[in-house]
Amino acid sequence: MKRTSLHLPHPSSLPFSSRGRRRLCSIPDPNWDDRNQLLSYVRKNCRAGGVFTSVGDAMRCFVKMMKANPLPSSEDFCLLLGATVRMKQYSTAIGLIQQLHSFWIEDNHVLLTISLNCFCRLRRVDLGLSILGRILKLGFHIDVVALSTLIDGLFIKGKTDQALRLLDDMGRNGPEPNETTYAIIVKGLCRAGDTRLALELLQDWDERSYSVNSFAYSIIIDSLCKKGLITEALRLHEIMSRKGIQPNVVTYNSLIHGLCIEGQMEEALVLLKEMTSRGIQPDIFSYSSMVHCLCNQGQWNDATVLLEKMRKEGIEPNVFTYTSVVQGFCNFGKLKEGRRLTNHMLRSKTTPNVRTFSILVDAHCKQGMLMEAEAIVDQMIQLGEMPASFTYSTLMNGYCLQNRMNDAMEVFNLMVERGCSPDVVCYNTLINGYCGAKRVDKAKMLFGDMLQRGLIPDVITYGTLVNGFCQIGNLQVAEELIYEMESRGLSLDHYILSTFLDGLCKVQQIDKAITLLRKMEDSKFVPNIVTYNILINGMCNAGKVDDAKGLFNCLRARGSQPDVQTYNTLMHGLCKGGRTEEVYQLLKGMKGNGCFPDGVTYNTIIHGLLRNNESTRAAQLVDEMVERGFSADILTTELWVKYLVTKETTSSS
Repeated sequence: MKRTSLHLPHPSSLPFSSRGRRRLCSIPDPNWDDRNQLLSYVRKNCRAGGVFTSVGDAMRCFVKMMKANPLPSSEDFCLLLGATVRMKQYSTAIGLIQQLHSFWIEDNHVLLTISLNCFCRLRRVDLGLSILGRILKLGFHIDVVALSTLIDGLFIKGKTDQALRLLDDMGRNGPEPNETTYAIIVKGLCRAGDTRLALELLQDWDERSYSVNSFAYSIIIDSLCKKGLITEALRLHEIMSRKGIQPNVVTYNSLIHGLCIEGQMEEALVLLKEMTSRGIQPDIFSYSSMVHCLCNQGQWNDATVLLEKMRKEGIEPNVFTYTSVVQGFCNFGKLKEGRRLTNHMLRSKTTPNVRTFSILVDAHCKQGMLMEAEAIVDQMIQLGEMPASFTYSTLMNGYCLQNRMNDAMEVFNLMVERGCSPDVVCYNTLINGYCGAKRVDKAKMLFGDMLQRGLIPDVITYGTLVNGFCQIGNLQVAEELIYEMESRGLSLDHYILSTFLDGLCKVQQIDKAITLLRKMEDSKFVPNIVTYNILINGMCNAGKVDDAKGLFNCLRARGSQPDVQTYNTLMHGLCKGGRTEEVYQLLKGMKGNGCFPDGVTYNTIIHGLLRNNESTRAAQLVDEMVERGFSADILTTELWVKYLVTKETTSSS
């Protein structure tokens, strides 16, 4: 059977972007068996960037076209395939082309280019390259669209070097890259995190007077903003404007969002005025960024004014914009305003989502307003928004903070009954609550239940349990949990190490604590100053002040800088042993190292001096303490009064 050759239009008519596409839902379905109606439907609706209402419609239309007699023209098939590709149904398009092959329809330039495009979009650049080889073998001209598509595919696959080599080859041997090619290059580089190279290439293209469109500039500006390089982004925006390249709403949105993240609200407002003066209408994203920024800065009135301005301009705030404001209110304790805005959302027929409600629940729980939090959960269920695990865990945490563990468990059971599977955060919340209430047996049961559900405990789970068992002095179980944690490939963190060391020190197992510390140091785990402070305190409490002093003297060699708590702890231990001269020298060294004494420092030393009957030095330190703005604690006051009374009695006699 002789193959039929389809003469399809040039592939440059196949757009890379689906922006501005139209769906065919408003077009009545044709009589699929009427060839003229069928083709009229395809020609009228696929030509101007339209797409089908569903993949099924595209497939059905294709099948009817294949059965039509005579066979529709090449242009008609191309229109259908183009619409399918714009729907991002790349596998479907490949399948349709293969069906054309089964009808002995020969490959041609456009079909091969469409196949190349689809394979690249499907991350099968290897097949795209084989299609390129077939294009060459059949003697077809390789145009800029095919090579630009292939470059895009290489970037999608992460093969940046190959993509850039192909660009160089285009520059040397043709075809000449066009605006789309340059846009693809900068998009690929920015996506790969190499914004600097994209910027350098853009500057090089400008110097060579290559044609670069606003899309390429906008991509780099957006990438610079995301990296926090706002100054460079604004400079590129100015260059763009000087060259007469008109920014679009996407360009301005990137800049406004970047400025808002940096808290530069005034500069963002200047850009908003600039874009409107250029006839570019701000959209929901323009305003949402600024609303969010204002809320973060606590400027509630300005945020609500901006919301009102949006509505006046016909831009109705969406749930994300409103939720941003609700979050801002709650972050600053403005719960009443948050609830009021949520009610306004309901009146304006913008239904709050799970995140909106969860933010409110969390804020009320943190304020101890649990009845109000429960009412919010009930309201969201009535509105058809089922609480997420985060919502439930927030409510459980509220009860845990008030030690109402039975109520917290009721919420947990209700969550399970409603079909919401608890996650690690839910279990961690309850385990933390029970450990805080010193009911570690219940916490351990929940840990077992968690494992039975197939959930993997994290560092927070183990850290909470280790702390709970250390608090009740059950170091054996705490140690077993640490070993289990390490067997699961989880690394010991500073919190868990400090917690366990503190537990060992409280039962005066100092030698074991030192052994554990050395083991951690040998494994290249660097303990922080909190860990060392715990051990120094444990040594002092066990009467091993010299060992504590020895560890203190080694801190800098171990990469840690003593803080005020370190000094206070060692001073307290030395004072208890009556070693006030060493304490006084330690105070001088403390000041010399740039670590300034606090109220605890002064009170600790004064206690020791007065107990050691060193009243002159004590009086000097009292004056210094008051001069620095610190106050005497109760014990210092009692000892000082006792000293004055004794002094008065002595002088009277």
